[in-house]
Amino acid sequence: MKKQKIIVIATIVVLMLAVAAIAVIHFATREQVPEGAIAIHVGENVKYVDPAKLPVVPVQGTVINGKGKEIAVDEQGTELINVLRAAKIDPASVSSVSLTAADEFSATLTGEEINEKGKAYLVPTEEGIKLVVFGDENMKRNVKNIVSVSVE
Repeated sequence: MKKQKIIVIATIVVLMLAVAAIAVIHFATREQVPEGAIAIHVGENVKYVDPAKLPVVPVQGTVINGKGKEIAVDEQGTELINVLRAAKIDPASVSSVSLTAADEFSATLTGEEINEKGKAYLVPTEEGIKLVVFGDENMKRNVKNIVSVSVE
């Protein structure tokens, strides 16, 4: 009976050490994004841009929800194209951009959409930065709490 207790305790200690080691490795290799910034991935390179430091413009228009109801948008934000330019990316050379939220929900825009004036904006909110895309039949690409952008 005493030998079984020692084996159980030893097993628990080994498992706790393994979990601690995995946690340390995870947090050491996890990408740390500066406060308020978005990580922009271009191949293996990562650049950080804080949209709050970019020129702000009115973001006005209507978007359509999944039920077909029009919703008015009247906010302040920056065009997505300006975020790419701030990261020293030529928007004309971009074929697509995927924006990913903290909950892993993502939306993709084509290069043509990014370069279309008045199409895509990043707007600061209490929950973080959100993407507003005008002209869609359904506002499902209006991603909230964006943490990273992948450029192709």
